Amino acid sequence: MTLSTSAAGWAAEESSKLQLNGGLYADSFLRDSHLTLSAKNYWKYLKEENANPKTVHNAWGQGFSADYRSGYFHDLIGVDVVYYGAVKLGASDYFNSRGVLYNNGTGNKKSNADGYSKFGQRNLKLKYALGEMQYHARWGWQLLKNYGVISTSTRLSPTTYSGLSGSVSYGDLTLRGAWVESAMDRNSPDKKRFTTGTGRKIDHLATGDLLWKHPQLEVQYGYGESANYLRRHLLFTHVRPLPRLTLGTQLYATRALDDYRAMPAKKRDFDNNAWHIALDATWKADRWSSKWGIGYTDAKKAHEVGFYPRHMSKNSRGTFTSMAYAGDDYLRDGELVLANISDYRLTPTLAVGLAGNLAQFNYKGNHVRTGEISAFSRWVPADPQLKNLTVWLMFGPGWSYKSSGKTPVLTDGHYTRTHTLSSEVIIEYRFDLF
Repeated sequence: MTLSTSAAGWAAEESSKLQLNGGLYADSFLRDSHLTLSAKNYWKYLKEENANPKTVHNAWGQGFSADYRSGYFHDLIGVDVVYYGAVKLGASDYFNSRGVLYNNGTGNKKSNADGYSKFGQRNLKLKYALGEMQYHARWGWQLLKNYGVISTSTRLSPTTYSGLSGSVSYGDLTLRGAWVESAMDRNSPDKKRFTTGTGRKIDHLATGDLLWKHPQLEVQYGYGESANYLRRHLLFTHVRPLPRLTLGTQLYATRALDDYRAMPAKKRDFDNNAWHIALDATWKADRWSSKWGIGYTDAKKAHEVGFYPRHMSKNSRGTFTSMAYAGDDYLRDGELVLANISDYRLTPTLAVGLAGNLAQFNYKGNHVRTGEISAFSRWVPADPQLKNLTVWLMFGPGWSYKSSGKTPVLTDGHYTRTHTLSSEVIIEYRFDLF
């Protein structure tokens, strides 16, 4: 065999390998793809009298989604596309506070309530491995759940963000970062820029976090900033001293930057710095579980009751896992809150439970008390034809106070107690098309 003949044979063999591998890579992009369809019926109701005569906030809608996740071409690059749609079924004035239906107008009129459709997620995704190092990145419209100081909230669709995110993992350690410039809210198809409380544009939100996960201990430190508006640090820990017991801590620290301090006092939640600290303990038995939490807020504001803001700007959502976030936000300056959620599985498919919060803060000699208690049930049928169906019901009363913003309105030096009633029904079904 001559050298030229041998080279030709080697070239043909390598060409065949490349063609084969190219086909495998292309097949992997399609073979590992998934399409999930889902339908969600959501009704959310609140009757309250805190700032007005009795006001009803009611919204009911039917949502649909088609979630496509590709495999990776050449084990490197892929795409995700998710379509969301919602249909209005019912609404009252003030419906927009429930975050279920699109407010297609101005004001609180129920005639503004509408459905929507949008491609809430559409992004290019990358992954790469170098030894034990794993790299992931996304560019485009995406979901960011408890990603540094940025998070999402979901009704008939989730809040999504436009920008770049990425992570590097090595063993139990992960470093993540994100830079986002706009968002689509959970009940809107509109692309919106981040703004201050006065509507001034914020250029971007930037965040990062460091996570360490071990079977007995998880730690997350996060940092983020809404440009020239708010700066935030957070530190979470989860410790598992016993197989059934988990202990958690959360620390949140937020500092006002120049654009925040420049706003009028009525637009600010606090003056300079705001803190929230929380502890929780969860016990999980075979058929029941119970989670207890306690939280305290420091958010000074001159001449008014300050408040810890969970979000980094308007049109964004902030990472917040404390049990002080419930039907009401128990995040007023000097407020101490005790919370519990417990459930019991009556059958393998049906669970029932109670959730409650009790809180107090002081204002001009008043011990202002707020709270709520709700009963709930969750049914996940065992029938294989209905294995992805979930039915959730929640209902319960609460009590608060007449207020201007977060500050109690006093009559003869005393605050006035008010009452609330809330309810929620979610029926969701999803299935994998391929």
